[in-house]
Amino acid sequence: MMKEIKNGDKSFSKLFDIIEEIARSRSGLKGREIAERTGLPVSTTFRMLKFLVENGYLRSASSTYTLGLGIARLGNIAASQNPLLKISRPLLAELSAKTMETVHLAELKDHQIRYVDKVEGVRSVRMGSLIGNYSPLFCTGIGKAILAFLDPEELENEIRKIEWKPYTETTHRTAPALLRDLAEIRKRGYAVDNCEHEIGVYCLAAPILDYSGHAIAGISISGSELYLKNRTGELAALVKHAAAKISEEYCG
Repeated sequence: MMKEIKNGDKSFSKLFDIIEEIARSRSGLKGREIAERTGLPVSTTFRMLKFLVENGYLRSASSTYTLGLGIARLGNIAASQNPLLKISRPLLAELSAKTMETVHLAELKDHQIRYVDKVEGVRSVRMGSLIGNYSPLFCTGIGKAILAFLDPEELENEIRKIEWKPYTETTHRTAPALLRDLAEIRKRGYAVDNCEHEIGVYCLAAPILDYSGHAIAGISISGSELYLKNRTGELAALVKHAAAKISEEYCG
């Protein structure tokens, strides 16, 4: 049974902000860092941290807070209850095993992509694609694969929301450039992220489509530019095949 937190605070929603901030970090956060990032008073932050640690949702070691087993348990339950995750997980694992690269599943959420699942490859490279993390639509493989297969009105709305931040030298800077790319993606059925979001990280992605051909999610193969760029044709065929199988099983 969950232990009670002393009431009087109207900011219980900040509990989730704390969890999200820790999830976005690579190696956990100190209490004062969490207070600064969430805008909570330090005393309130530590009270909430104590509550989350006592209930197993966080761990504390050397004054650093990381996610606990309670979060992992909820994640496993969520995966078992999500039909898209259940269908896609074995296909993602198979795709990673065939290519030796990292494979992602992501969905459109709040004008960004949110990573839903990830299978690490043998040649894994450092990326910011933790499960639950967000990345831009306009400069990621999955983001562009999803954009290319949205309804015109929905696509127009998403493009209006883009902040054209130049992450790397190859990032699209304008809507016309992105639209030309999306037209090519629709023709060939897959997207290429040519190190547009992270330097040295190359990605091939394909959309997961519903009955009407509308993108509901996407999958990608990501890895070092050195290993992937010369295998674009081979890897594109594999990611398209896996995405089509997920689409068929999910909609069936």
